[in-house]
Amino acid sequence: MHLPTVITLALTTNLTVGLYLYLLYRRKPKDRCFKLWAYSCGCFVLGSALVILRPYPLPALLSFFIADGLLLLAPVFVLAGLVQFSRFRYTRKRRQQAGWALTLGLLLLLLCHQHPGLLSIAAAVTIALTFCLSAGLLQKSIITEPIFTRTLQSVFVLHAGVMFVQAMLVTLNWQQLDLHGLPEASIYTLLSHILLTTLTALLLPWLSFLKLERKLTLKSQRDGLTRLANREHFFNQIERYWRQHPNTPAAFMMLDIDFFKRINDTFGHAVGDKAIAAVARLLSKQLRSNDIIGRVGGEEFAVLLIDIDEQTALKVGQRLCQQVAQQLVWLDEDQVNLTISIGMVHVIPTEHPAMEAVKRADEALYASKQAGRNTVTQASFSTNNMPGDQAIPEPLSYSNTMK
Repeated sequence: MHLPTVITLALTTNLTVGLYLYLLYRRKPKDRCFKLWAYSCGCFVLGSALVILRPYPLPALLSFFIADGLLLLAPVFVLAGLVQFSRFRYTRKRRQQAGWALTLGLLLLLLCHQHPGLLSIAAAVTIALTFCLSAGLLQKSIITEPIFTRTLQSVFVLHAGVMFVQAMLVTLNWQQLDLHGLPEASIYTLLSHILLTTLTALLLPWLSFLKLERKLTLKSQRDGLTRLANREHFFNQIERYWRQHPNTPAAFMMLDIDFFKRINDTFGHAVGDKAIAAVARLLSKQLRSNDIIGRVGGEEFAVLLIDIDEQTALKVGQRLCQQVAQQLVWLDEDQVNLTISIGMVHVIPTEHPAMEAVKRADEALYASKQAGRNTVTQASFSTNNMPGDQAIPEPLSYSNTMK
């Protein structure tokens, strides 16, 4: 293997990938990750080129400090680009902390730039820690493709390991350092570093493509007005819950906006849409993040309260009625006095079929409508009657049961 040829090919590949990423950024300016990753490739190529020029009479500030500074910035730009794909909240305080950490790393390199051995150790350890952070950030990624994310994580962890090994070799061979500040034994770690960086540059664009695929998938699963699960996706989630949690109790609710046609006729369909969206926001705010919420009809919603007992579920339904009646009196300048009716049934998936739970909750919702609306009606599964033979249950109004 001719080392100069391998290094030249790797740097050429990084430069080509960097140009490709920058062109993608120009095509999609909102995806700043492409620009950051293009900068990463550029920093790596320039830094490596300066390292290669160390045998020539160049100022140490240029061939050592600036070279290693550019090599350090390469994984920093990778890390910054990954923030766009994670659930990590990059607040102003955290941006300041990241800025101070980067400044500290560059100052450390500046202090060591006249000592090649110390500079190599500082650069290797700093780069390794940056790749460790990248692997940790990828753990919180919104991308749910396990094979890809684990592969990229493995590359980051392996890269960090290579840089730690390089720092260890420099320490153990302190007396045999060359003008690069590296021992002869580190040639393979240096080559691994170049190849892993090239592999990282080739893998990163797939993150954006997977994000686009995820966005399209979510769009097909979400209701356009409320951003809740649409009917098909909601019932797919219900079926999945029945399969995966057969013994975990839950409560199934059907909710409907009262007198919705009157709202449309009086205020117009635009206000009707605002009413639907307002109820959806309130449901999302009042219920837990692991509860399943969907819009299953025009003004009709369905909810599965997960891992909950019967009395608590009833209190949740009563609270929802109360909150809608109190908070949604006005929509902008229109006094609409929104209320909802709820039908619910407590289930254990292994004992109660999903579609039967839907039917019982729907019957209970009809009972709430018949009882005057703005009420919660709780149904139950009869042990004596066949499915569908149960009488309509008595409604429970939140105003009569909540003190």
